Order: sequence, then C-alpha cells, then structure tokens
Amino acid sequence: MLKMAAFRDAYLAPGTHPEPLRVLDLGSMAYGEQASYRPLFAEPRFDYVGVDLAAGPNVDLVLDDPHCWSQIPDGSVDVVVSGQALEHDPQFWITLAEIARVLRADGLCCLVAPSGGPAHRFPLDCWRFYPDAAGAMFTYVGLELCESAVEHRTWRRHRGVVWRDTVAIGRQPQRDDAAAARHRERMAAIVATRCPVPVPPTPGRDGPALDRYHREGTAPWWLWRPYGWHYNVARTKFLAWDRSPAPVRKLASRLMGGAPDA
Repeated sequence: MLKMAAFRDAYLAPGTHPEPLRVLDLGSMAYGEQASYRPLFAEPRFDYVGVDLAAGPNVDLVLDDPHCWSQIPDGSVDVVVSGQALEHDPQFWITLAEIARVLRADGLCCLVAPSGGPAHRFPLDCWRFYPDAAGAMFTYVGLELCESAVEHRTWRRHRGVVWRDTVAIGRQPQRDDAAAARHRERMAAIVATRCPVPVPPTPGRDGPALDRYHREGTAPWWLWRPYGWHYNVARTKFLAWDRSPAPVRKLASRLMGGAPDA
C-alpha cells in the first residue's frame, strides 16, 4: 500500500495530468480483511476500476478472457496498477502486452510483484521478479522504464519485507500514427500466442532425472551445513559481487578465473 501511494504522489500529483484519470487496478479482488488500492484513488480526480478474473469484493469489471481484454478499448486507460498479482499469472508477458495496448500515450503503470517469499497459490504461484525483470518486461512490450527497484530485507521495516517486492514503473511513449499502429499490431500478435486452456497447478513430481539428482547431489554428512548458513553466505557473496565497481569485478574475475561461483 505504501509503495502504491508513493507512486501516486510522485507521478499523479494534482494538476500534472488531464483529469479525471482512469485507473485500472489489475487483480483487484480483496480477500478477507485485505485492503485494496481503491482508497488510494478515491478522490474525484480518479476514475478507479477494479479488474479481476471473477466477481467479488472490489471488482468492477470481470474479464471474459484473462489474456485478451476485449472489454477494454485500445488507449482508453490513463493508469494501470497491479500489486501482488503477476506472480500468479501463468502468462504474465501476455498480460503485459494487454497493459501496453490499453494505455494511452504518456499513460503510466505501476507493477508490484515479489522477488522472494514462500509459494502461495491463488490458485497458481508461477514467478518471481528480479532486478532486471522490469527493464526486460517493459522493453518487450514497448514501454519506457521510469524506475524500478527490489526491496531488500532491512531491520528498519517490520512488514512485508519477506516478499522483497520488485516495483516497476513504466510509461507509454508518444508515437506517431504509423508507429502506434505497428505497436498495436505487435501487441495483438503477442496476445494471439496465449494458451486458451487454463494452466493447472503442478504438483511436485519426481521422475528418473530428479531421482538421480537426489541420489548423486547429496553431499557426505561431514560436509552438511545448516541451510540458512549456506544460503546467507552465498547471498552475501553474490550481493557483494553485484554491487562492486566494474574494475573490482574485472580484477576478481582474473584472480578467480570467472564469476564468484568459481
């Protein structure tokens, strides 16, 4: 909620856009006591529309097809927001194409999705989004990346950090008529690749390959380490590598013969 409020205040301040702003909240259903984004866009200058796959609390529009939004015209939305939904979407790249299609020129989107945390099926849990995800996603569907970040664990915050959210803010660029038509055609081509049959949950299922891995990949008992210790050492090593200046990484590569796992 705080992340989306920060996006609203930074990008949708009064007087910065023609009003009212049509705001589409993708994955808007409120489960149980969960809060929704509706209060953030309750002012008269916003026209908030909650969108989801089924009728329920905080849902104004039920999509006939989750990956083909025939009810929403091209370039008819000023802002698309979505929080904690993309990880449940088995074909999120098609959803991104539909977001890009319905956004008007200079329209904005703010997507919040986890880069960590436990599996949580509603009814699927398919993806996590790492630091380079925002640039890759927006480039794929022709949106400009305004800013993105992955939230790291910190003792200064007491709620939500287990998910290490990725926040991605993008903008629909201005295009001339020919370029806009080509963009719409490309988004339609992406949507046309969707799988029309719902993807079922996949239970854990070992076969001969994984059985072999479990047998051969187990270390001798004298090399066993607590998982938390092993994980934190590996994570610290890679974070240090990722945040090191380029000359330091180049020197370390020469000394180690490769990346930090070498």
